[in-house]
Amino acid sequence: DENGKCLRSTDASSGINAEYGVPSRVAHTFHPSQDNMAKTLAILMVRLIREKRVYDKVCAEVRSADMTTLQTMDKSLRYTEMVILECLRLHPTLMRGIRQTNEEVQLSNGLTIPKKGMIFFGQLVLHKHPKFWKRPLDFWPERFESGSKDITPFTYLPFIAGPRVCMGKHLAMLSMKMSIVYSLKTSTWPRPWRGEGYGLRLQVHHSKTNQGKQRHLHTGR
Repeated sequence: DENGKCLRSTDASSGINAEYGVPSRVAHTFHPSQDNMAKTLAILMVRLIREKRVYDKVCAEVRSADMTTLQTMDKSLRYTEMVILECLRLHPTLMRGIRQTNEEVQLSNGLTIPKKGMIFFGQLVLHKHPKFWKRPLDFWPERFESGSKDITPFTYLPFIAGPRVCMGKHLAMLSMKMSIVYSLKTSTWPRPWRGEGYGLRLQVHHSKTNQGKQRHLHTGR
């Protein structure tokens, strides 16, 4: 509150009165997304350095953006948003998802999924499948120019979709836009290219740590 004290929330359905309830909900929304945003921004920076055409367009948009409020900034960065969406298409932070069926499902190809059956789907496959995407392996932000109009439903799932869509989606997008603005508004990144993507390689590998798997990003000539 205005006095700096933690708020207390009450769950009317369960009767649980938990101190720090509201702050913990905010933290639960924001903290898990920080790692994913950092990974996406790191890969996005490499992509921008490799793609001079895209880099120049993002710089022009960022430097002319209306920074009066967060809302005006958000609306001013349409192309930057497309770049982030394309980066998430080629390099999703979620590699796969799992869902359980509530009832038996009959598919059009004749297969039957039993009730409480587990369905695994892979973003890495869906996001690059030539059946659903034109130029599937190209970094082409303009494919999102019409929003989701030209995208087959449930083939683009960086934040999942439906009733269990990521609750931090808009926060993550806004945070990444702000990071790009403050990175490019008054500075120019090094230009290693001689033409598109000159001599710059993007390598991602996994290593085991005490906390589990970590993904590392490396760039090199």
